[in-house]
Amino acid sequence: MLDWERVRERVNADGEFRLHARFWNSTVRIGRGAEGWRLEVRDGSLRIILPWRGSIASDLSIDAPDADWEALLQRLPRPFYQDLYGATLHHGFAVSGDTRHYCAYYPAVRRLIELMREVHNAA
Repeated sequence: MLDWERVRERVNADGEFRLHARFWNSTVRIGRGAEGWRLEVRDGSLRIILPWRGSIASDLSIDAPDADWEALLQRLPRPFYQDLYGATLHHGFAVSGDTRHYCAYYPAVRRLIELMREVHNAA
């Protein structure tokens, strides 16, 4: 899906993400089809990105089929793929878990996805 080490470096160098995530302590699961990744966010820093190994609990889970992730990460996404909120309302994205991690830190989640898009399109 992505060069996750580049995502981590890009996120941790990004002032906007760090500002929005400065008090966020969370385990986030990113699910793409049958694959998944565990992201550990601590006080504005993306500390760890590892493959998801099933039974580990997460605070927030963002899941979608491969085709939907590919559409969301396009350089210029088509309507309702520009943002996670629209993608959950009109496409195959599902967000679950503790709503406090989604609502309070939505700007950080939004910025994370924007940075994932940058890394995806850097090649």
